[in-house]
Amino acid sequence: MSHSFGPSLTGRGAAAVAAALTLTAVPGLAQAQDQRAAPAPPPVQGLYQSAAGATRYATPDGGVRFVFDRSGGRAALLRFEGDDEVHVLRPAMAAGGGEIYRTEDGGLMLRVTPHGGVIVYTRAIRTGAAASEEGRVARLTPQAIAVADMQARFRALQAQARRRVGQTVTFTVPAQMSAPVAGVVVDAAERAAEGLAAAPMTNVRRVVITVGNTPRIAMRGDQLFIQVAPQMGYAGRPSSNTVRNVVTGEVQGPEQ
Repeated sequence: MSHSFGPSLTGRGAAAVAAALTLTAVPGLAQAQDQRAAPAPPPVQGLYQSAAGATRYATPDGGVRFVFDRSGGRAALLRFEGDDEVHVLRPAMAAGGGEIYRTEDGGLMLRVTPHGGVIVYTRAIRTGAAASEEGRVARLTPQAIAVADMQARFRALQAQARRRVGQTVTFTVPAQMSAPVAGVVVDAAERAAEGLAAAPMTNVRRVVITVGNTPRIAMRGDQLFIQVAPQMGYAGRPSSNTVRNVVTGEVQGPEQ
């Protein structure tokens, strides 16, 4: 069972929102594999020490600041200052030593040199820039969200999606969720909205989010199916780039 957050939610008060929620059956993700599909990358055992924790870094001019979290054992996390998205990075050995960290779609985002130096890569800094440590910070973990707060977040997301995508997009989510699970579900919905907005053209009218053991994403007609794995934290949902790539057909994975 699930909650459908449709256009009737936009611009209404909390009481009206609660009354507007409807229970609908959420299709299994397996039903969406007859068209474009992309499995999430398999977990990769990190090459770093889990005790490294989360650290804030900045380039010499202060133009790029970010938090780099290596406290997990399967993937590292990175969030740029001013950006809501937490990027999930997969580690690999670098030529000449050290480690490189790539996004889900293979983009190089960070390099740790053999001596522990950090080099960050962005769209504006494609050749990389050295970043220095500013201090230790709290780990990057999904926020636990209460049901009432979840409704407010989806109201805002609904309006945002309509403005940025240019059409109404309905979000359908599980009806029963704990606050930690709701946090991952809401984040997945926000990444989906960003991915849809980044796609040149999209016919997606409905985003269906379910909970499972592994993250998955697939398209069927005008519906985008996303399965999140809350126990994996941010690594348990697709990034906005992955959403964009699946919606535009740039990623076509095997049927699952």
